[in-house]
Amino acid sequence: MNKIALLLLFFTINFTSFCQTIKEEKVKTRKLTYNDFVSDYSINDTSAVIIDIFFDKKDNAGFGEMSFLPITVVLAAIPQTRMIGIGTTLVSLPLFLHGSYTLLKYRNKKLYTVLVDYKKTKTLPKWVRRKANKLLDYYDTMQPED
Repeated sequence: MNKIALLLLFFTINFTSFCQTIKEEKVKTRKLTYNDFVSDYSINDTSAVIIDIFFDKKDNAGFGEMSFLPITVVLAAIPQTRMIGIGTTLVSLPLFLHGSYTLLKYRNKKLYTVLVDYKKTKTLPKWVRRKANKLLDYYDTMQPED
């Protein structure tokens, strides 16, 4: 009896471990790069412009605004430059907060959801549509006319 139970257990373990089931891999959006978005989720010019908007805002505006605060805090910590450091910290703190808000607003997960929704329904949120239309108009005026 024990041999039969062990044999059945052995076969079920083998069948479950060697069966080839197809699992859907969940996309880790925070690890996707610009090239991943362009190659996988860009279906037309509008989606390419949306990807450009998100990565441009995140890379240039978000990190650029946040980079000044650590320098000013160091200036406030040094006794000789404390007054200048405190003043510049007061100026750079709102920039740091706006930069962190920009990073939250233009994160990869939101870009992924906007692009997937655009692929299914062909509609965009109003704030994305306005920015995309402005950038598309700008690209149209920048192209040389033959």
